[in-house]
Amino acid sequence: MMERYFFDLLHKTEMEIQNIESQESDVLICKKQIVNILQDALCELKKFIHDYTFCHAKEEIRFFKELKPLLLSKIIYYNTIYIIELKIPNGSDEVQRQYINSELDRLTVFFERNLTFYQYYRNNSTYLDDKYFLRGRHDIETIVDNFYFETDPLFSTSHDFKVAKILANELLKIYLTNRLNEMDRDVQRKNCNPIPPEERLSWTGTKRSLVEFIYAVEASGDFNKGTADIKSIASYFENVFNVDLGDYYHIYMEIKGRKINQIRYLENLIRLLKKRMDEEND
Repeated sequence: MMERYFFDLLHKTEMEIQNIESQESDVLICKKQIVNILQDALCELKKFIHDYTFCHAKEEIRFFKELKPLLLSKIIYYNTIYIIELKIPNGSDEVQRQYINSELDRLTVFFERNLTFYQYYRNNSTYLDDKYFLRGRHDIETIVDNFYFETDPLFSTSHDFKVAKILANELLKIYLTNRLNEMDRDVQRKNCNPIPPEERLSWTGTKRSLVEFIYAVEASGDFNKGTADIKSIASYFENVFNVDLGDYYHIYMEIKGRKINQIRYLENLIRLLKKRMDEEND
């Protein structure tokens, strides 16, 4: 019962996140809306757990060690991205690069300070689970975060937040590394693009929509008589439309994994073109 409720809630939340990311291109607005959705989901989960009685210790440990951190880590991840993008300096590329590297250094410090627990968690160890992931079993010698004493004792253990932080920081490291790569590719595009800046067209829609379009074009085989691969086509679009798609394959996999409206952007293009033709024919 508990697991089914949790995964239904998680799936619903992830679908809402995908919907926001497909429609909102402004990174700050997008991440803020996502954090709000995740906070509502966490509050809903908290109410459920307050009224729920775990069948046994193993079920409680699984919830606080494996399930709750899946949702909580998303809040930490998206909220941290929001803060990073909000505070990123408006200076030169080098100043921005230094800022991002400083954020990567923070992640390194976190993993170094929590190396013992990180190894315990990543090695799938269990011998301390009853202290780490059962409520009311905290050991003052194992608690390293003072905020634990301010948390809801019915919805927290001494280390469930730590697991969520690990999951979030692993994703943040990927995000920040990709951010640096985006900056490098942006410099490269500026140096090799022969089109004057004032004449360039910039893609202002979502990256997800452009990725959907690029994969459709690749599937049609209309570039170089079908010999152009997806990497070449994506690079071409990035250069021409002054956009960095980042990990476009990951975006494609998310699109492919949609349960409904898989190709919503292409379907919307068809609808808009047909509407225009119909209006011009009237």
